[in-house]
Amino acid sequence: MTAKAYYERYWSDEGFFPRGRMTAPLAALFRAHVPAGADCLDLGCGDGRASGLWLKQNARSYVGVDISENAVRQARAAGLDARVIMDATRLPFSERSFDVAVCLEVLEHVFEPAAVATELARVLRPGGVVLVTVPNVAYWRRRLDFFFLGRWNPLGDDRSTREPWRDPHVRFFTRKTLAAMLEGTGFREVLVGGHGGTILGDVPVARGLCRARCGWATPGWISNPIYSRLEAGLPALLGYRLHGVGRKT
Repeated sequence: MTAKAYYERYWSDEGFFPRGRMTAPLAALFRAHVPAGADCLDLGCGDGRASGLWLKQNARSYVGVDISENAVRQARAAGLDARVIMDATRLPFSERSFDVAVCLEVLEHVFEPAAVATELARVLRPGGVVLVTVPNVAYWRRRLDFFFLGRWNPLGDDRSTREPWRDPHVRFFTRKTLAAMLEGTGFREVLVGGHGGTILGDVPVARGLCRARCGWATPGWISNPIYSRLEAGLPALLGYRLHGVGRKT
């Protein structure tokens, strides 16, 4: 099966069909690094709900691209300029076309993430910003799962723990390796942090007790300002996801 065929099924009713959403940590990153006058590229835009709607409303221009026609169809239905591409390492844009390139939860899906990052650098203008996110393979819960249970979770979809051999994630990152890849592909002032982590939310018994006793029923209940401060200082351990920001010199 080709990558395109795989992701057409992935973005279908028979596949995983992830629904994107703008989270508070992601919105904070965008507010910090996306200028109002920026021309933005969203590589691997999916259905556009994770970043496309925010970027369209808050930046000067927005273009989303994805290998899946099904995903692009969803993004277009949301009113976004979304286009199908065949290869993330050969984007159909000239050099220096964008001020900001966003690539959320994509690099772990591709065989050559460094080539993708290099291509993002090519289409950025001098001083342009790249903003990427990936799962943190060294998140504290993943470390405990592997050490105590011998269980590997590639984090690709809802069947990853039971069937890791069929997971869509093929590349894996820690804080150090994500920083090294961005620096090695032409970006400077690289900063890699973490977000999305929790303590109670990743301990099933505690999560169930808190929901039963306190009535917390949405993901927001796991947010904790103390944890967030610790996560900012120890992103390699406490961040469920890693975010990397770099600038093209």
